[in-house]
Parts: sequence; structure tokens; C-alpha cells
Amino acid sequence: MSDAAFADADDDRCDEWIDDAETECSCPLCAAPMVSVDSTLDHLRLEHAFSLLSVAKSLKLDFYGGIRLVNYIRRQALADPKFDPATVVSSVSSWINDDAYLIPVVENDPLLYAVDFDEFDSDGVDDLAVKLDKSASFKENDDSERVRILERQLAELKSAFAEYKDHVRETFLKDSASDGNAESSRGEILEKLMVESTKDAWEMDYYFGSYAETEIHETMLKDSVRTESYRDCFYDNKDFFKDKIVLDVGCGTGILSMFAARAGAKQVYAVDNSTIILKAKEIVHKNGLSDKITFIRGEVEKISLPVKTVDVIVSEWMGYFLLFEGMFDSVITARDKWLAPNGVMAPSHAEIVIAGLEDSEWINDKLNFWNDVYGFDYTPMKSTFCADGQVDVVAPKCLISNPIVLKSLDLATITAQELDFQNKFSLKFTKSGRLHGLCGWFDIRFEFPQKNSKTVSFSTSPTSTPTHWKQTTFPLDEPVDVDEGTLFDGVFDCRKNPSNGRELDIVISYIHPNSKVAKKQRFTVR
Repeated sequence: MSDAAFADADDDRCDEWIDDAETECSCPLCAAPMVSVDSTLDHLRLEHAFSLLSVAKSLKLDFYGGIRLVNYIRRQALADPKFDPATVVSSVSSWINDDAYLIPVVENDPLLYAVDFDEFDSDGVDDLAVKLDKSASFKENDDSERVRILERQLAELKSAFAEYKDHVRETFLKDSASDGNAESSRGEILEKLMVESTKDAWEMDYYFGSYAETEIHETMLKDSVRTESYRDCFYDNKDFFKDKIVLDVGCGTGILSMFAARAGAKQVYAVDNSTIILKAKEIVHKNGLSDKITFIRGEVEKISLPVKTVDVIVSEWMGYFLLFEGMFDSVITARDKWLAPNGVMAPSHAEIVIAGLEDSEWINDKLNFWNDVYGFDYTPMKSTFCADGQVDVVAPKCLISNPIVLKSLDLATITAQELDFQNKFSLKFTKSGRLHGLCGWFDIRFEFPQKNSKTVSFSTSPTSTPTHWKQTTFPLDEPVDVDEGTLFDGVFDCRKNPSNGRELDIVISYIHPNSKVAKKQRFTVR
């Protein structure tokens, strides 16, 4: 589920900053160089009689309040070398709610994220630092437990930093755009900040941006076939999920992560690159599952996990005709990086299915409509219809052949290269009629290794309960009259579009059953 929001070309360095305990820093008051954040905090206390942490604690600052505090001090010290930090608390009203102080004064400033300000937030239920201070829940001599908690704290901190970047982008870029060319101090700050960045670096990638919208998540959650199948996968197999480590790839609003947590998972790592992950964190907190679910913002290909392996990878990665959107490539990456040798993929199996389609109403509505549009010839528009895979709900009565499995996927072993395929097919007509095209859909299955486990499955077939995936149809250039019992043979080629890997390029080659002429049609699923 690329993060271009508030990122420069070297944004990947964030991981290096956070992982390096000796990150170089500078004093926010005198700009003296320091070898680490800790040495900077010590310097402030000893040389300037100022405790950054004490001030943050007294003001009960959250993450964003801490960002404003650091930037306020730096800007005041730059403007006035004699700036007295003792005035920070008395002047709190002038900076605590001013989003101008979310803009970094020092590029890549370690103080902005290395100091865990959320520790001082009265509502900091998600903060691992608070938990570390509770001796009852942490054993000083338990090194493995210490490492586990610190690693999870690191993941939470990375996610918080991603939230901060999004907040700055939304606050300043949108305001700047609405102000036109007006000169302002805010605009000047932005100009300085963006001097080494291009406009494109501030744009949210369309794919991830689309999953930040509420409507798409509402549609998926209301798809009862989809959502209840995933729910049953967890709730009907609680014995299997008990104490498992689960990775949720493309977590969206967090529904699958919460299913896993309530099914008994020991820990769930929920990964998404869309800003919807911010809402997911709120939802999980509202439902009292923050201790079981850790959110990590970023692309699977670029993030790290606090654990070496996971027991289960769950993901709702399916697109139209199964492979549209290309998300399963990322799931494969996650599988190859983190799934334990005996780990389980959920879902575990998928199949792409096709059948012959007869639907005169569909053809008249979508194709013949262009013959006469208010007295005008619109036939050039027909080529667009015949070149695209059409996503629509197909009535069961419109299927006139036996369905055949075009491609079977074992999700535990299939490679990204094998998602591009070319397979022969042979459809046998179950009744005489007119073949207008091919209808495609997919079936999904969840299987688990335990003997008492329950297999859960669902289909997006026209004969099953409709889903938001509907079916994908491929209209023929010209209809073919067919007789019951005869065959329609061909070759189906499906590949990622080389220019846009989320789209599918389809080529269907076949022999016309009557004329015996070889035909070939190209489609794009987009």
C-alpha cells in the first residue's frame, strides 16, 4: 500500500538517523556541534542551565508540541544570540499552536525526532517510553525483552516522524497554494525548505493517495464477502493464531490487524504507505488494541521490522481480475524478507477463472450506443471500449460456457515473474448462442496447516454474491455465433504494463470457430 509527501531525494536517510545512536547534532542555543542527541541535552543542562526534557514534561507536550519547541528555540536563538531560554515557558502561547514552528530550522535536525516528547503527553497510551519506565512491566535483566521493546519503540518513532512530515505538507503546501503568489513569512520559509527539492517531491503518489480517501475504505469494508471472509479466516482459526506474530501488508484502516489481534495474535505489525495509517492508529487506540498492533509507515520494499521473522502475512492485495494494481509484488517482497520457514500466507491460494459471455444488452448499452449519439456518428469511441477490460457486474445467465481456471497461484511459492503469464485455454459452450466476449473473475482460499483448522474461501464469480471487484470482461471485436458442445480455443497473455506496473496488458489470441481465421485482440485493465 512511493511516499513522496514532504520528502527530499535523500529521505531514505531517516532510517539511518534513527538507527544511529551517535547522530551528530548541534546546540539549539549556541549552535555548538555535538556528537549525539544525548550530548546535546547534557550540554544544554550544563552550559545553558536549560533542560529541554523538563520543559517538555512541564508543558505536557505531544510529538508536535516537541517539534514546535525545538524549532522555536532555534529560531529565537538565531534572531537574538542573547535569547534567554528561561522565557520559553512564559511565552508558550506565542508558539505552542503556531504551525510555522513545524518547519525545521536545521535540515535533518535529530532533535525533532530523537527526543521522545510523546512521553509527556497525558494521553500517551501508545508510547513505549512510558512503558519502559514501569518497572512492573519491564525486567532490567531481561535483555531480549529490552531489545524487543526498544525495537518496537523505534518503529513507533519512525511512524510518528512520517506523521510529522505529512502534517507539515498538508498545513503549508495547501495554504501556500491557496495564497497564490502572495509574499509571506510562511512562503519564505517554504522557499528555503524546498531549495533542493522539486515540486514533484511534494506530490503524493497517486496510488497511495487514492487509498487515503475515506470512500474507497468504506466500499471495501461494506463488501461483506470480502470483509467477513477475512474475519472468518481469523475467528474460525483462533487456535492457529494464538501467540503468532502477524504482518499486515497494506493495512488500510486496520481491520485485518484488529481481527488478528482479537484472534489471539501476540503482536501485529501493520504496514501502509498511505496517510490512512494515521486514522488506523486512532481506530486501534479507540478499540483498546494499541498494545497488540504496531504501525509502520512506508513501503514494504524500504522499511525494516523490529523482528527478524513473522509467522503469518495477511494482506488484502487483490485488484480487478486479481492482479490489477500490482500490489501482490509487494506482498511477495514481504514474504521473502520476513515470513518464517513454516509461515503461512493469508490468503494462501488464488485462481483466475474465465468463461464465455453472451450479453446483448451489455453490448447495446456500452458499444452500439456510439452508433448514434443525438444524431451524430460517435463510432470512433468504440475502439476505446474494445481496448479496455470492462469492470462490471455480469448476470449468471450470461455465461454460456464452462468456466476454466486460467491461472492458479500458490501464494507461498509464486514469484513476481510468474505473475506475468501466457496460458492456452479451451472453453466448451454449454448452450448455443452468440459469444460477445470473455468474462474473468478470481477465487480466493485461506488454508492453515493445523488438522483442526477451517478453510475459508470466497469467489467473485457472477454466480456468487457480488463484490466490489465485480467481474472483468473482454469484448470481442465482433460477436461469434456458437453451438452447444463446441469449443473456443485460444491463448491468454497477461502482463504488467511496462510503463505503469499497476495496469495489466492483455492479449487474447483465438481461432474464429466458423471462419477458422486467426484473431488477436489487445486489452488494458486500468
